[in-house]
Amino acid sequence: MGHAHGFGEREQVECAPFMRLFFASLFLVLFSRSALAATEDVFRHFQDRLVQVRILEASTGTQAGVGSGFFAAPSGLIVTNYHVIADLIRQPRRYRGEVLTTDGKRARLQLIDFDVVHDLALIKTDLPPPPPFVLHSGSIPIGMRMFSIGTPLDLGFTIVEGTYNGLLATSLYEKILFTGSINPGMSGGPAVLGNGQVVGVNVATAGNQVSFLVPAKYVRALLARVHGHAPLSPEAAQAQLRDQLIANQAAYMARLIDAPLTTTRLGNYRVPGKLAPFLKCWGDARSDPAHRYDEVLQQCSSEDDLYVSRTQTTGIVHFQHQWLAARGLNRFRFYSLYQAQFNANYPGLQASQEDVTKFRCHTDFVKTHGVSFKAALCLRANKRLPGLFDAVLKAATLNENHRGVQTTLVLAGVSADNAMRFAKRYLESFRWVP
Repeated sequence: MGHAHGFGEREQVECAPFMRLFFASLFLVLFSRSALAATEDVFRHFQDRLVQVRILEASTGTQAGVGSGFFAAPSGLIVTNYHVIADLIRQPRRYRGEVLTTDGKRARLQLIDFDVVHDLALIKTDLPPPPPFVLHSGSIPIGMRMFSIGTPLDLGFTIVEGTYNGLLATSLYEKILFTGSINPGMSGGPAVLGNGQVVGVNVATAGNQVSFLVPAKYVRALLARVHGHAPLSPEAAQAQLRDQLIANQAAYMARLIDAPLTTTRLGNYRVPGKLAPFLKCWGDARSDPAHRYDEVLQQCSSEDDLYVSRTQTTGIVHFQHQWLAARGLNRFRFYSLYQAQFNANYPGLQASQEDVTKFRCHTDFVKTHGVSFKAALCLRANKRLPGLFDAVLKAATLNENHRGVQTTLVLAGVSADNAMRFAKRYLESFRWVP
């Protein structure tokens, strides 16, 4: 009896890992089936509320762009991204738009309203509207399962499972971090919970399942301000685009101009550092014996550029510092190197000749807080959006003849007054540390 009792205990111990493995495997199978069923259910229950948004070249009907959208109001208003329909605003004679439903119906679209800052637009068709999606309100825990829906790469309506990871902490404009694959063509589609409530709108991806959504509260705000469903004329849309961009730059530039400018050490100078939470900064150093000088670089940039059109982005804040110190160069050769660096063009502003004028520059010698500069401030006007300018400030310290700092400040889509006010504050923040 004792022996049998001992054998039984041993059998229990040896069987326990097997039983744990069995139940774990069973749980995974059941969970996988449950997750699959939930994904199928979400798509089946809400697919009639989805559309593909197509931008067509007007004279030939050739497809020039594609995005996604969803019904968001009982009146038939459809939400998509601004960047999906931007061609209809910028070149209304060249392009027209239509929607395609999941059951194959096509209809011409009309632009009702948009929010360029948050990359949203409202469109409408003459199709009988299905019940609209409900916009979610309230908090969501990190890790909650979500579903992004759209038409990736024009391959048909697709649903992608992912997770909610909260708002980006350092973004100028609120965005939700979504761990899931949002691909080109899914822009403007909804990201929903299992009950179909819209948490956000697909807007962008950084690849590797790092994607971004516009929070649903901005859709709610856009819907709330629409009175009637009269389409925007091209002239009204262009004026609204300008007004929204001017108001937006006034808001974020006020934050930069009014806030204390933090500085950091670079060589023998204090230079502007991370000036706002929405800027990301990095640096590097190079000491190449063949060049016979040392170089240290520091850069800070916004990552919230606003899409205006295929040829233009705006809302850019960028600055960079370059510390150069001679190592074996005489002062004449160092000056030649220094001058060449100062004269180099900044290549980072995207705009076509149809968008902007040529830069007009003013060069002067400036002295502030013990620092002597050669400085050039260049402005170019936006032809289509009067009152907005791109600005590039370049400045080189002149305190020493064998080393110094060159700095470049870039502002895209700001008023001339804001460009000049901030450029002045920017230079005044430099200090020489002998």
